[in-house]
Amino acid sequence: MIQPSFGGEQRTQSEIESPEDLERSVRNRMMALPEGADKDHPFCNPLAASSDYPTLAETTLPPLLIVIGGRDMLRDRAKAYYESLLKHGKTAQMIAFEEENHGFYFLKQDAECTETLIQHIACFVEAHN
Repeated sequence: MIQPSFGGEQRTQSEIESPEDLERSVRNRMMALPEGADKDHPFCNPLAASSDYPTLAETTLPPLLIVIGGRDMLRDRAKAYYESLLKHGKTAQMIAFEEENHGFYFLKQDAECTETLIQHIACFVEAHN
């Protein structure tokens, strides 16, 4: 999961620090949810409790690579998701690009950080193939 775009009703510290970016992100995310859903819908917040969907512990998942930008306003949610995966016995690896924002690989396609990301993805796929 390259910079997962999770949300939730309760704000994280990294979201509070970026109110302008957050509002745009919330609008985009809400368009992808079923009508009437809130930000704690499992499609948006996989850590929220829901009687309609299996819990993370009950879910079978392939190995996951979680990529986080250190300046990404959603970084706290991505880290929490990664930690929850490990807590529930899932195979996961996290890579943080501390100086990067959300979508850096798209905005900086020829940059060293993007090349490094591609190398990490290739190694991860090879290791879990």
